[in-house]
Amino acid sequence: MTARRLFIRRWRDRFREKLGVLKFTFDWTILLYLGIPGLLLGGRAYYGLWREELPVWMAQLPYPVIPVLLLLILYSSGGISFYIEAADVLFLRQRPRWIKGIMLRGLVASAAVQAVVLAVAVGVLSPLLVRVYGMSWTEIAGLSAVAFAVKLIQMLIQQLLGVLTAGWRQLLLRSLAYSGLGAAFGAWAAWAWTAAAAGGANGLGRRLTRSRQPEARVAEALVKAFFRGSEWKLYAQMTLAGLAAVVLPPYPAVNLIVYAALLLLLLYWLGGHRRAFFERELMAILPLEESLEYRSAAPAMTMLLLPAVVVLTAALGAKLFPPLWGLPAGAVCGVLIAWWLGGFSRGWGLAFGRRTKAG
Repeated sequence: MTARRLFIRRWRDRFREKLGVLKFTFDWTILLYLGIPGLLLGGRAYYGLWREELPVWMAQLPYPVIPVLLLLILYSSGGISFYIEAADVLFLRQRPRWIKGIMLRGLVASAAVQAVVLAVAVGVLSPLLVRVYGMSWTEIAGLSAVAFAVKLIQMLIQQLLGVLTAGWRQLLLRSLAYSGLGAAFGAWAAWAWTAAAAGGANGLGRRLTRSRQPEARVAEALVKAFFRGSEWKLYAQMTLAGLAAVVLPPYPAVNLIVYAALLLLLLYWLGGHRRAFFERELMAILPLEESLEYRSAAPAMTMLLLPAVVVLTAALGAKLFPPLWGLPAGAVCGVLIAWWLGGFSRGWGLAFGRRTKAG
């Protein structure tokens, strides 16, 4: 018996155990009759995403939705399994190299499983990445590599916190770590598509939305101008500071109040940037319709709000509820809240924020 053979035996045992659970849970005959038609329909739908015209709602999805979806998949796809059992403390005590060998193989096996999960997710999203955002396969590979690195870090954080902490400390530290990791990934994604868009033809399509309506094009220009300038640094700082402000208070009511105050602060600050964009000299000499500022407010504010609101809402969900489902549920709610606030900001800006132009 060697460490390698012991690991293979345990891997087979766990695989058979999971297969037995599936056999007990599902009727294989029914699953066969439903699974084959489902695979055929799914394959036909996937082919249509590559060859046929995309639905309007899909063609108009802003790019920040992609890192949000990837984070949801990564955070909900499991962690590390070291294949170490309680009896190993006695059985392998005299063989520390065996324990290290089994743990290393467990880490590699867990990483391989996550690589497969991520590859499937990116494969499903590939029609959107290529046809809507104009990404090359090199850029898709880069996005996958960074996402995989984020998953590895998340698994190690989960394992370390599970060993070193417990109770509310583990909940607090895990919420902070996961939210900070998500914020870093979101910041990298924002930098990647803005830097690539500035680089020309090899960018992420120079297009944050599929629509070619004037208001969509103006909204894209506004968002790119924001992230190309120095404002993105303050945006990242506000997001990270807001993350701590949402998670640290011990009382749920205080968490909710701080969260609401941060949303209002972001809405006011980003709304000011949007108004300043239209007051630039270049915008003043362009032949733009007077209503274009109003019509472009919703898509522009939605794209600006989306990264920060998703991070803050995910952190709030992890704080108020069990992180395993509170974090992804909060991220989904963050997308919806950013979309709602984007539409709300149009009316708010019309009522309070629009400045009358002299002359």
